[in-house]
Amino acid sequence: YGNLCNMNELLSIGERYGIPVIEDSAEAIGSSYHGKRAGSIGVFGTFSFHGTKTITTGEGGMFVTNDADLHERVLTLSNHGRARSQKKQFWPDMVGYKYKISNLQAAVGCGQVERIEELTRRKREILQRYKVLEKIAGVKMNPEPEGCINGAWMPTVVFSTDLCITRENLQAAFAKENIDARVFFWPLSSLPMFSEKRENENSWDVADRAINLPSYHDITEDEIDRVINVVYEIQEKRGK
Repeated sequence: YGNLCNMNELLSIGERYGIPVIEDSAEAIGSSYHGKRAGSIGVFGTFSFHGTKTITTGEGGMFVTNDADLHERVLTLSNHGRARSQKKQFWPDMVGYKYKISNLQAAVGCGQVERIEELTRRKREILQRYKVLEKIAGVKMNPEPEGCINGAWMPTVVFSTDLCITRENLQAAFAKENIDARVFFWPLSSLPMFSEKRENENSWDVADRAINLPSYHDITEDEIDRVINVVYEIQEKRGK
């Protein structure tokens, strides 16, 4: 949701065991770790331009790397396996894919990249406005560890276990007020295509007592207040 993990520790583990660190930065555009931008720290990074993201082209995304050879390989794979250096027309050098972004999508994306500081600043303003909810005992929101900047893609409220507030309670309360709040990501090991791993207790536990709050760029103060009031009402009802 915009926060970064301890990248130095992760890079150290990767180096120790010969495992490349790949950054899924889909939600972290505008975020940084000790002066380094999300997506620029590992071997390569990826960003999402889905309609819900801080920057959007409607769909699609972006691959970034400082490795020139890897960059060329990805360009080849993304264009049906046809290398830029290949002189034969329509000649694929390997089995590839069609992952090309259209000129129209690229133009929309470039226009938003030029506004990235403005867009990220607005996201951070929205998160800070919601942070008033942390005054409620047992409520935590998106962290920002020392040395990091959280791009604040989506404000997330996590309720402590003793409040006995569940995902279902939250969904029902927001739906009643016609507010489109979004559930926390389900743990992968809870999905039907994977083996159930309830020992992954943190991911199973947090997903059951958290909710993501509306944060589109044009949200108004009054709309944010409506959302905040729903959270207060939920906490008051469960606290009785």
